[in-house]
Amino acid sequence: MKIIPLDAIQRVVTGPDAIDAVRKGYIAFSDGLIEQPDPLQILFKEADGSFFGDCHAKAAQGRGLPYFVIKVASGFYRNIEKRLLPNSGLVLVMSSETGHPVAVLQDDGWLTQMRTAAAGALAASIKPVLPTAALGVIGTGTQAFLQAQMITAFTGIKPVFVKGRGELESAAFAERLQTAGIDATPTTSAHEICDNAAIVVTATPSSEPVLMSDDVIGSIHIIAVGADSPGKLEIDPHLTARASLIATDSHVQCVHHGDFGAAVREGLLSEDADVSFCDVLAGKHPDLDFAGAEISMVDLTGVGVQDLAIASLVVNQLNV
Repeated sequence: MKIIPLDAIQRVVTGPDAIDAVRKGYIAFSDGLIEQPDPLQILFKEADGSFFGDCHAKAAQGRGLPYFVIKVASGFYRNIEKRLLPNSGLVLVMSSETGHPVAVLQDDGWLTQMRTAAAGALAASIKPVLPTAALGVIGTGTQAFLQAQMITAFTGIKPVFVKGRGELESAAFAERLQTAGIDATPTTSAHEICDNAAIVVTATPSSEPVLMSDDVIGSIHIIAVGADSPGKLEIDPHLTARASLIATDSHVQCVHHGDFGAAVREGLLSEDADVSFCDVLAGKHPDLDFAGAEISMVDLTGVGVQDLAIASLVVNQLNV
């Protein structure tokens, strides 16, 4: 068994490669070539019930592939105060023939960040927008940064409007994006984000909505990334209910703990109001008009096939 360190992993995984691998994985899942069990989630809470950390274990196997993967990824938000990285984890690559370990990818959660951002870029791409359109990003962490980076590179959208917890956080995040060559402007409210952007991605660990129905006046395409555990919520359920098109990466997960599920549980949407994002990417819903939708949404809770896809990319590139 080989142990692959983070620096070796980062040398062989680019944004475009991650997007292509995740897209192919989604389509393979749509075509019935992937099996993935329900994810394991461990939630860590303060005495008042608020989250300070979570850990996810996800797995998948693919028909005809020589290996399967088990991924563990954690996010502990108080780590920043301790001057530690908030995210960590690893990916275990196992032989599909013998069940023996083939490699441990010591990625510190980086592959999870990359495959999630790749999914966001794919979600943005299904909404055709004008060349002058802008992207809105709510959140200021690593995932928010990668979403801005990958979506702008993949779609060609140039201006980015950002919002953090406060004005200082928003300004610092905009400066960080500018240093990376992205045209970023800080904002003071989600309403201002929606006034300027055609596509908005939410990438926070929030347990309360960061995007309210009143924030959205015109057309918007929402990519909800952060609500990947029970108790998390980013999108006002009344806003979700206004969407004429909703795609979910996993219907079961999104009903259970995604933003789509929050609207379903409140009786604002029927449980069958979504379509499979994997099927959309596979071209199985050519009748859906994301271009003409006033409000559309992609709810991403993260699925094992993404981990299988990006881990496969690593082991193939390194000839493990």
